[in-house]
Amino acid sequence: MVVKVGRYGKFIACPGYPDCKNVKKYVENVGVKCPKCDGDVIVKRTGKGKIFYGCSNYPNCDFVSWYEPVEERCPNCGDILFKRKGKKGGLFCQHEGCGYKK
Repeated sequence: MVVKVGRYGKFIACPGYPDCKNVKKYVENVGVKCPKCDGDVIVKRTGKGKIFYGCSNYPNCDFVSWYEPVEERCPNCGDILFKRKGKKGGLFCQHEGCGYKK
C-alpha cells in the first residue's frame, strides 16, 4: 500500500491503482491519547477544509478541538495542553477555571 494524492486529498491505495481498487482512508495521527477515552487524537477536516482535531473512537467518544493537543500536561490541573498558532502562540490549558499559559 502506498500514499497517493487525489482530488479530495491523501488516500492509501494499491500501487496498481486504478486497476486494483484496494483503497483505504488516510488517517493522520497526532501522537496524543484522547483525554476523554483511550483512543488516539487524529487530524480531521470540515466540509470546507478547515483542520480540527478529534478522537479516533468517534461516535463513542465526542472529543473535538480546534487547537492541536500536545503530550505535555498542565502543572496546575493535570489536563492536556493545547498549542495555539499565530501571533499569540504558545501552550494553554482549556480546563475551566485553570487559565494556565506557557
